[in-house]
Amino acid sequence: MATAKGPQRPEGVILFSLGEFSYAFLRELDRTNHGETVMLVQRRARLGPEGNFIVRALPPALPGHDSEALARIRARLEEEARLAAYLDHPNIPCILGRAEIQGVLYVLSERVPGTTLDTYVTAAVMSGVCLSAAFALYVGAEVASALHHAHTRTDEDGRPLGIIHRDVNPARIYLRPDGRIRLADFALARSLLPGRVATSLPRPQGDAYYAAPEALLGEPMDARSDLFALGLVLLELVTAKGIYSTPTLRASDLEKALTPELRAQVVAAHTTATLAELPAQVDDYILRAATYGAQDVEALTEEVFPPLRSILRSLLQRRPEDRSPSAAALEEALREGLAAWGASYGAAEAIAEARAVASRARLHRDVGGPIAQDSTSAPGASTGGRNGGC
Repeated sequence: MATAKGPQRPEGVILFSLGEFSYAFLRELDRTNHGETVMLVQRRARLGPEGNFIVRALPPALPGHDSEALARIRARLEEEARLAAYLDHPNIPCILGRAEIQGVLYVLSERVPGTTLDTYVTAAVMSGVCLSAAFALYVGAEVASALHHAHTRTDEDGRPLGIIHRDVNPARIYLRPDGRIRLADFALARSLLPGRVATSLPRPQGDAYYAAPEALLGEPMDARSDLFALGLVLLELVTAKGIYSTPTLRASDLEKALTPELRAQVVAAHTTATLAELPAQVDDYILRAATYGAQDVEALTEEVFPPLRSILRSLLQRRPEDRSPSAAALEEALREGLAAWGASYGAAEAIAEARAVASRARLHRDVGGPIAQDSTSAPGASTGGRNGGC
């Protein structure tokens, strides 16, 4: 969530230079809860402007942040810039460099054209359908490819970097105008880079609604935690539902299912969430993460296109060891599922479907939620798939 905006910089003012280029301020896009200002800037060369980019800026002092907290935020931003040197994949936006001027740290990154997936999820709900299983399989395979690249990076001596994204959610996944997919924002990634910033509390680092159970419950995380999060994204695309949504379940009933060991773990996780000032609904997610079972996953995915159903039931297992073993294995399974769709489906089809859903949403702004659609059989039978809630 953005904080209140302060005084605006004049448009066109040069903020910093990198190499032979200067970067001029165009407009402010956001101010994060960590105190970073996200800006759109224009690259200036001798012969004139050369395109727009994104900059995150962190000042030397922030109201409400002591020096220790500010140092942690700064170190995290520096770590992301260093980590970018090891990420070179077409589905991951590039960080282009850093600069420091008068104590202000600037991190420059590629501007990703297109729209985030959460926009299309919202449009699908408004239009009364869900996105198709083919769309989910295509998006999932492209994100899994990016995650495999990140998860398997090594340093100059061949040592694994142990990168975990930790914030895979629809707001981090872009659908470009050409239909290609980008997984953005490794700002909350965990890595084994020397000098990295240790997490102060064992809590979910990104959107808790898409966090793996181990992240919510303070257990060790690994690459399979990212795969769980991707599974939740794909589930939402085709059903408009999530594992942690409990509209028909009472907290008191869920608490009765806890063993003494799990109860202690849930209490500790609730305490951590309170100390970390996470939203109140995270307490519900924690309780659900400790109590859901395979039968819940089966019920949520019962009417999903069979190849995707099988993948989701693997991804959304409570224990990491019961999930897909790697992003590479997941990508292979998703591409096999897409091949089984029965009709060619790729970037062109994905952007066409997304635009159709967005267009339909503009005509159905009074629709409160998804309605039943059947696409478990013939591909192309409808815009969205019949996947539980759709």
